Amino acid sequence: MRILYVIGKYITFPGAYIRAFWEHMTCLLLGLPVENTGYLRADEMCGHIEHFLPKKAWAAYLSATAPGFMGLITGLPLVVLGVLNLRFMGISFADSKVLFVLYIVLIYIGASIMCCLHPQFEVAQNLWDITLEKLHSKDKKSVVGGVFMFLPALVTYVGAVLERFSVPVLIWAAGLAVAFII
Repeated sequence: MRILYVIGKYITFPGAYIRAFWEHMTCLLLGLPVENTGYLRADEMCGHIEHFLPKKAWAAYLSATAPGFMGLITGLPLVVLGVLNLRFMGISFADSKVLFVLYIVLIYIGASIMCCLHPQFEVAQNLWDITLEKLHSKDKKSVVGGVFMFLPALVTYVGAVLERFSVPVLIWAAGLAVAFII
């Protein structure tokens, strides 16, 4: 499992590095102590940073979702721009060598960012546990907060599990292949 994960992260190294950067910024903003700031390592922390897990619900929510959201708003436009120009606008190598290469690079960087949207498994597990704790609380305000946290917690948890096996890399590779074949 770890070898697949590390290979997937090294293939998508721009996205893994950017994800770790956004995680580091989020931890600094939340005041979470960071243990190790190595962004690209050959272990299960590749593309993530080691930090203490937050105990408060809002901090747990932000630490799990904010870096992924930042990746989404930076990666998706890059992929869309590259695919639109190469596939639908029909820019080819014969038309413009520079633009053709630029759009391929944009697709690669955008797809690599999109492959690295989800948090480390322990961070997602922490958010999931806090969400379930809020849902089972006797306080109505806490239950309402748990309801609003449920879907993002579920998405980050499932995404973190899938990312452990480099499934997003395979999905994005297949999706881009289909976009250019069909």
